[in-house]
Amino acid sequence: MNILDLAAENFLITFAVVLGIGFLQGIIMGRGIRDRFPSIKKHAQLVSSVLLVLFSFNAMFSILKFAEPTKFSVSNFTLPATTDEIFSLILNIAGINAGVGTVIATFISVTLIILFRFADIHNIARTFIFILSSIVLVVSLFGKFTDFVPTTFQIMLYVFYQLGITLGIFLITRRKEHDALSEIK
Repeated sequence: MNILDLAAENFLITFAVVLGIGFLQGIIMGRGIRDRFPSIKKHAQLVSSVLLVLFSFNAMFSILKFAEPTKFSVSNFTLPATTDEIFSLILNIAGINAGVGTVIATFISVTLIILFRFADIHNIARTFIFILSSIVLVVSLFGKFTDFVPTTFQIMLYVFYQLGITLGIFLITRRKEHDALSEIK
């Protein structure tokens, strides 16, 4: 029995753990944003609503790309001869050729990366976020370059992970002036 079969047998516990991991990641990122940009606390409702919308769109498009990844086949690969073919190859490998949804998700992802680059996140927490993001990236790349198609269970795990991140950031950034977690430093 492999780990995915064990996780599927105990799906309630698995969903709770994945939701908790995503929630913890969201809390860390939300707290980093609040610490780096203290003026957010004065406009907490508006900022948290904007972040909720951004992360909801990002989660939705990420889930759709995870559920049905655009495959890249090496057997159909030909050496590009023109600059159009080179750009087409780059777009196919990067997965940016799937339409408006992908463009929106890419824009949101780049915006969030820039935002989190300036966020005040402790090195241990930053490493935690980096490791989780790297694991998600590897699984996504695995789905793009192999015959791997995620099962419904794996898609639901990803949904709970994205939901946890979105809720964590929303709940932390929506608080006004008082930060209950400031005593835990």
